[in-house]
Amino acid sequence: METVSRNEIFKIERLLRDFHLRPEIRERFKKEPDAVMAEYGIDKRFWPLLKEGRLYTLYKMGVHQLLLYHLAHVLGIKRDEYVKRINDPSF
Repeated sequence: METVSRNEIFKIERLLRDFHLRPEIRERFKKEPDAVMAEYGIDKRFWPLLKEGRLYTLYKMGVHQLLLYHLAHVLGIKRDEYVKRINDPSF
């Protein structure tokens, strides 16, 4: 896995934090994820990881696991599936 800058991780974490703090961002992401990620300045190479709920990959990149739980919630991933995805390299 390539090294990801702390700045890129921060952009992703800021979005995930806002899922919790700003319901309008959460709802917009469900309808137009690309537009929301562009507004947050997230590099396009990470968009599929977020849209597909690739929790293990995001976690190994350095994204905080509690913030990843907010992503799981937005994507409709239940707790058991979250635990599986964050521990399974295929995700």
